[in-house]
Amino acid sequence: MKKLDVDYLVRHRQGVARWENTVRRKSRRYNPYRYEVQRKVGGQLLITAPVSISIYDFSDDKSKCAYTQTLKFLRRIEKNLNRTDCLIDFSITSKVSAAALVLVYAAIETALTVRTTKTDLIWSKKHHHVNQAIKSTNLHKVITGEPILYELAAAKTLPIISSVGSEHMEEIIDFIQKRIYKTMSPDQEWVYADAISETINNVGLHAYPSNAAHDRKWWLMCTTIGNQLYLAIYDNGIGIPKTVVDRPWFLASFKSTQPAEHKKLIELFPDFEKSGIGLYIPTIIPDERLIYLSMQGDISGTKKEKHGQGSKSIMALVSDTPDGKLWVFSNNGLYTFWQTDQSPGEKKLKTKFPGTLVQWNIKLS
Repeated sequence: MKKLDVDYLVRHRQGVARWENTVRRKSRRYNPYRYEVQRKVGGQLLITAPVSISIYDFSDDKSKCAYTQTLKFLRRIEKNLNRTDCLIDFSITSKVSAAALVLVYAAIETALTVRTTKTDLIWSKKHHHVNQAIKSTNLHKVITGEPILYELAAAKTLPIISSVGSEHMEEIIDFIQKRIYKTMSPDQEWVYADAISETINNVGLHAYPSNAAHDRKWWLMCTTIGNQLYLAIYDNGIGIPKTVVDRPWFLASFKSTQPAEHKKLIELFPDFEKSGIGLYIPTIIPDERLIYLSMQGDISGTKKEKHGQGSKSIMALVSDTPDGKLWVFSNNGLYTFWQTDQSPGEKKLKTKFPGTLVQWNIKLS
């Protein structure tokens, strides 16, 4: 009888718990993306790429938002690729943006720094342009572990370049001059070279403050679509919002360009300038505004710091080019600049961006 009483109490408590859980869940909306299905094919974990691999679509519908779905795809790559044999499936992918492929390439290469598992891919069944992009960027070789040799002097198209420091920088600039801008003037070449080298140097100086020089990686993509040149440089470091507050010129520029926010910080934290601005400024200034401030650089003209003055060469390049566009993704912020109206845009990203990507689109002629 005592055993029956115990069993009855256990079942009763379980029933009450289920009822309470049902009541709690009634006010919740069902989220079909909360749990990921772990499906295997031939012993390999299937990691399915979204229909659109892109970072430019910010639809409110998560199931249709290419940005959200692309970052979810990246997280699955980072989580699983070096833990088990994987099969990366592009079969339903019908559209890719060049900049998003840089992120995919970097995520795969980083996850497989030490290759202990087998990784393969399924090609797209939806559009041949997707497969062409995968091949031309060497993404398929990164996935399967084939060796990659950069022979840019003979290359017709530039693959995604993975590098550290200034390695390959001169070859990239030469490629743009000889293959894309065949009649580039010395002034044009200097502007391009300065914009590229400035961005790469900033990666080494600021993106990885705790990493050794050989671990400060960057990835570069350069391609042409129609009469537009697309160039993107990506790093998976700590992000612009985490480092811009440490620049020697930041506080003076912040006071000058954001007087209301500076006053608010003084009211909330009277000693914030002495206590460390990096601790307090992010509590008031969102990431997108910190990226904006980084792009302005040292507006005092004191030139306290040779590098990290904001991407002024890039801004000049975009500003002087009809239909020029600039995108800067970093952490939870997005900064944009269109040449057509000469006004910057700022957007808060609901899903955190992994590192920093600087991309500019300019017209070839």
